[in-house]
Amino acid sequence: MKEIIRKIDIKLEEVNNLLRISNKQIAQYNNITDIHIQSSMNRGYEQFYCVDRARNTRKYLRISDLVKYSSLIQRDYDIKVNKKLVKMQKKLTRIAKNLREIDLSEIKAVYNKQPSAKKPYITPIIPSDEDFIARWYEENKGAQNTFPIEGNIYTERGEHVRSKSEKILADLFYKYDIPYVYEPKIKMNNGHMACPDFALLNKETRQTIYWEHLGLINQDEYAVRNLEKLHEYEESSLILGENLLISMESTKKGLNTKIVEMQIKKKISKTL
Repeated sequence: MKEIIRKIDIKLEEVNNLLRISNKQIAQYNNITDIHIQSSMNRGYEQFYCVDRARNTRKYLRISDLVKYSSLIQRDYDIKVNKKLVKMQKKLTRIAKNLREIDLSEIKAVYNKQPSAKKPYITPIIPSDEDFIARWYEENKGAQNTFPIEGNIYTERGEHVRSKSEKILADLFYKYDIPYVYEPKIKMNNGHMACPDFALLNKETRQTIYWEHLGLINQDEYAVRNLEKLHEYEESSLILGENLLISMESTKKGLNTKIVEMQIKKKISKTL
């Protein structure tokens, strides 16, 4: 629900920004005359008329005449846009207000307030965070990549990983209390099996997000191979920036943990 409200707020801010611009344009039209340039179709051709409603007159215009009335054409466009933006602003404001009044935590509270002796006999309609996370771990097994891991790099949680950068990533997920597994296995739309570096759970939205670390982006063969992998992910509905995130480094430039933390806070744990 919060993610939906966030998207509506973004759209509302976009409309508000346009409306501020539109209001400034409208403010320049003082003493608006009731003269308009109208058009109609006749035998497949568009015809134009200057309509003076105050005098109740209608004058035919050639296309070449339109330049004389460019200010009226712009004015009518600006007014029409302004009216639509005002309507959109009212609708989005009302929708956002109504959604904020819908709080599913009230549904969770019905179960949480039950006596502890009753809870074992109740299956809540919305699983508790603890139950959902436990089930998520059951459905998303880690350590599924059978390719041998060399070296002795271990995360804070004890996973044996392939690089120092993967350890840094895993330890950041652990630090921010994000449920994650290392190298899960997922089936692509073409039938291939893939093992992303990490699967993570956004506890707020309960969405699974995959994370790939690209460690040698300055090496041509490695870069091409990973671009093909990202393309395969995209064809399997893993969209970069939405449910697929990446981090990068090269032999000259290491992992930027500030960018990683920014992605974590923006896409995985907005409460941080």
